[in-house]
Amino acid sequence: MNNLFAASPVRRWLLTAGAFVVLASSGTTLLAKKRQYDCSVDPSLTAEARDRQMRRDGVERVCEGDLARFDMSLGAIEGAVGKLAFAPVDLTRTPFSGFEALGGRAETVNGIRSRLYRGFRTAEGQRVILFEHDMSADGTRSRRDPEDEPERINGLPARLIVLEDTAGDAVSHLSWNEGRRSYELWIHANVIRTGLRARLFELAASLPRSVPGCPDEVPPKPLRMGADGFPADDDPMPNSLTQAEMDARISGAARPCR
Repeated sequence: MNNLFAASPVRRWLLTAGAFVVLASSGTTLLAKKRQYDCSVDPSLTAEARDRQMRRDGVERVCEGDLARFDMSLGAIEGAVGKLAFAPVDLTRTPFSGFEALGGRAETVNGIRSRLYRGFRTAEGQRVILFEHDMSADGTRSRRDPEDEPERINGLPARLIVLEDTAGDAVSHLSWNEGRRSYELWIHANVIRTGLRARLFELAASLPRSVPGCPDEVPPKPLRMGADGFPADDDPMPNSLTQAEMDARISGAARPCR
């Protein structure tokens, strides 16, 4: 059954709701930036001086408590790996196999279990988290700015960010993509000050090549950014939608794995 959607109250509600989400999100970002500025920036420094300091030290200053998002709560690895829509990389022949396993955690995207966290503790007591997201399994896409990826992992562009709060706690976060597999690897330490930078990159480089959860996937178009800095709409809303098409747009359902 066709749903004429062009001027319906439902479409107007969706557009209004979308605008509200963007505004709320922008407001939250601004508040977070203000809080970070208030707690971690020397007011005597100019913006240019702060930028030079960050580039010199290689450290981004954040507020106390801002690193809490990296403290992943983990459960039994068997429960996390069960029913995943992809095969996580095998760590048995990597340095990870010599670490204490702390468990795992799976997350869903579009109702598909396509994201996995695995936690470890090194012999020196540092906590390490490895994150994998198989975008072929859930049909999502991402865009990474080449200018923000000066590092290399097995020849692939990567980005290292060292975050340190006002209490002196730190997280060093390394991220990169291998085809349709997205990786993040972080350690609860400042790898610049502790001399662990090379070790973190060695861990990342030790991972074997991944096997896509959907090997026959027709990859989605690359994400394109508009002049406003937001993702450009390459799939505008048509004047009419079937019920199934409308449900897919509202739920953000991924394209099926073929």
